[in-house]
Amino acid sequence: MSRKFPEKFRDQSGFSIIELLVAFGLITSIGLAASFYLSGQKRLYKPDDQTLLITDILQEARQRSLTQRETMRVEIDLTENHIRLIDENSVTTADDDKVLRVLPLHYPNDVRMDKRPNNIAYEPPEPLPVPSAVFAPSVYPSSATHQVCTLRFMSNGTVTNGGNNGTGDGAVPVGFTLYVWQPDKQNPNNSTFSRALTILGSTGSVRFWEFDPNFPNSNKWKDSRRVGSYGAAQN
Repeated sequence: MSRKFPEKFRDQSGFSIIELLVAFGLITSIGLAASFYLSGQKRLYKPDDQTLLITDILQEARQRSLTQRETMRVEIDLTENHIRLIDENSVTTADDDKVLRVLPLHYPNDVRMDKRPNNIAYEPPEPLPVPSAVFAPSVYPSSATHQVCTLRFMSNGTVTNGGNNGTGDGAVPVGFTLYVWQPDKQNPNNSTFSRALTILGSTGSVRFWEFDPNFPNSNKWKDSRRVGSYGAAQN
């Protein structure tokens, strides 16, 4: 005996193959567009991420130097693409240096730090000029011959350069301006998105700067106020 379904069910039909393919195509297109947009946004924020990561290491180095009364060295290593925090322990020898932290940095095709981008002609407007960070062959065993920017946080609150050898002989207090920027794909020496950190040698204070081409001032570097005099987050 055949089984009869109610009339209302016999009149209903499902989606056709064509309708399903059209719906699937629309979902795929929307997904690809969203993925492309989000990947671009993620790349855009990499300079911010890297600047904040470096700020955290500088903050820790300064706090440790003051509380432990020892020299803390920060090495921004372009050769290995890492940043290191190192406790120098005894200042008379490099044999007891202790690496406290090593963190990876973004690849230079996404984020550069080796110099100020060519399309920005001026420094962040600190009251006194703060020279650009210098990357040079390291004289320390932890990074020998690598291209490194070396910052030494001293127990008296000052920041010095790396000096002339593995124990920091000849080091002098000096400020640093570290540019962190996204290179333009067509001209990798120009930036499309730029950030900067200024570190004052006399006090060790850190300031976070954003480059905003729409900023009304003639100097387009804008104090972000996201870090305070000790690198701490601000509201």
